[in-house]
Amino acid sequence: MRAAAPGRLPVAHGPTARWPRAGRSQVIGMHRWTMGSLRALLVAGLLAAGLAVSPAASAAGQASGTWVKTGSMTTPREDPTTVLLHNGQVLVMGGVTAELYDPKTGTFSATGDMGAARGGFTATVLQNGQVLVAGGDEGSAATSSAELFDPATGTFSPTGSMTTARVDFTATLLDNGKVLVAGGEGTCATVCPPFSSAELYDPATGTFSPTGSMTAARAFHIAALLPNGKVLVAGGENGSTTLSSAELYDPDAGTFSPTGSMTTALSGKQISGLLPSGQVLVVGAHFATQPELYDPATGTWAGDGGVDPSASRNFNAVLLNNGQVLFAGGVNGVFPGKTTVTAKATLFDPSAGTANGTVTGSMTIPRALESLTVLQNGQVLAAGGETQNNVGKTSITATAELFTP
Repeated sequence: MRAAAPGRLPVAHGPTARWPRAGRSQVIGMHRWTMGSLRALLVAGLLAAGLAVSPAASAAGQASGTWVKTGSMTTPREDPTTVLLHNGQVLVMGGVTAELYDPKTGTFSATGDMGAARGGFTATVLQNGQVLVAGGDEGSAATSSAELFDPATGTFSPTGSMTTARVDFTATLLDNGKVLVAGGEGTCATVCPPFSSAELYDPATGTFSPTGSMTAARAFHIAALLPNGKVLVAGGENGSTTLSSAELYDPDAGTFSPTGSMTTALSGKQISGLLPSGQVLVVGAHFATQPELYDPATGTWAGDGGVDPSASRNFNAVLLNNGQVLFAGGVNGVFPGKTTVTAKATLFDPSAGTANGTVTGSMTIPRALESLTVLQNGQVLAAGGETQNNVGKTSITATAELFTP
C-alpha cells in the first residue's frame, strides 16, 4: 500500500496535503417541440418565476448530450466509491460514512455508517441485492475485514474476513453468485510487492476461501466477467513494472491460465466493460491510455485507435449503455504551475476503430476525481470531486449532476 499516488490531485494543499488512492471501483436527434421540450420550457419558466422545482423535475425532458444539476450529497466527497443497487438507487461510500441517491426524487440521504473507515476497498453488488465491501486500508495498514450493506435496512454488518489483507485488488461477481478476489498488495513502507493469490467469497456461508493463484502477481489491474462465465484479468503492476500480460480464471476448475497479452502495458485506474460486439474494452479512467480491445473468441488484444479525454489527468470515465465511453472533468496544467479544473466532457466510440473523441455538453461546474455511475434509465450521475472557483481556489464539493446520453 503506497503512502502516495504520484500525479494525483491533492485533497488539501500545503505540507499536510494527502493524495487520494485510485478507486475501484460501468441518441442524438434534431430538436423538436415535443412533450419533453415543453416540460423543459415549463421548468425554465418556473425557475424564472422563482418557484421551487425539485431536482428530479429539473431533469425531466433533459436534452441529449447535456448536464443538469440534481440534489447535493450530505457531505463533500472526493473520489467516492459508488455502486448501483437493484432498486435503482446509488450507494455512495467514502471514509466511514455512506449515503443513498434516489433518482426518483433527485435527492441524497444518509444511510448507516460502515464498520470501519477504509480506502482502496472494493464494493460488489451480490445476486441477493446486498453489497459486499471488502479490504482496503484502515489508516496506514491494509485490512482483511469485510462487511455487507443491506438496502432493506440501510445498515452495514460484519461478514467473514478475507484470508489475506489486501488493497488495490479486484472483486468480480461470478455467475454462481460467489465473488472472486484477486491480487492487490498489502501493508508496506516503500516497495509494495503485489500478490498472485486469489480467494472466493461465498454469500451462502459468509466466508472467504482460497482458490487457485494467478500466473502473475499484480495490483492496480482490471477484471471483467466474460459471457462464458470466465474472468479476464489484465495489466496492473508488479513493483515498478507495468504489466501487459493477461489471464483467465475458470470458476469450474478454480484455476487461472494465460491468455494473449495487451498491446500496451496498463496500470492505475482503468475501466473495463463488455461491448455490444462481445469484445472487452479497457481504457484509462484517470489518465489517458491506449484503448485496448480483447476478443474472447480468439484470446487476443488489439489497440483501438486513441481517445481525446476531457483533461490531461484526474478525469473520470464510464462505459455507457450505448457502448460509448464518457470522459468528464479532470485537471490541466502541472503543479506548482497553474492548474485548472475543467467542466469539459467528451465521448469516445470504440466501434470506430480509429482515434476519435467528440466534445459533448460541459458539466454544470468544473470537477476532478468525481464519481460517475450509470443509472437504470441510462443517465449518468456525477457526484462530488474537487472543484475550482473563478479565482482558482479549489475545494471538495458535495454537489451532483446528471448527464443524458
